[in-house]
Amino acid sequence: MPGEAAPEEPLELRAHWRRLVNGWAARQRRPYEVDASSVALDLELPEAERTIRLAFRTTSNDMLLVLATDDRYLKEDQLALAAAAANAWNIERLSPMLSVCDLDDTEQSPYLMGIRTLPLACWAPQNSFRAMADQWLRESRDLFTWCHRNFRL
Repeated sequence: MPGEAAPEEPLELRAHWRRLVNGWAARQRRPYEVDASSVALDLELPEAERTIRLAFRTTSNDMLLVLATDDRYLKEDQLALAAAAANAWNIERLSPMLSVCDLDDTEQSPYLMGIRTLPLACWAPQNSFRAMADQWLRESRDLFTWCHRNFRL
């Protein structure tokens, strides 16, 4: 029909994940970082008094990882509370999975991370990928707001 846009062709994540992520990040109208293995975007989260970082990268087992962190490290006396928060979140919502990371790293303090995965074998049109990425951003905001409000993390 005249005036109707042609449907977008789906793109394979394995070959086009950077293009899809960069297109989504550019639409956020915020600076984003690109390096050899990842694309990352920082977003302010005033309601939880922090900044969220969404980082996209691939794994050796053919997955796209979407990693959400905030700008805070956990103190020693917060580890049990953070583990309880992760357990509660993962039982109640699971998406994104919440984890306490870097527990065995002596050089860096532990921190909270939300994790989403998507197989690189997936195909998605750009508009569908943007909708998923928008959802991941909303979920990350919900996750860290929940951690702040319920556990003061």
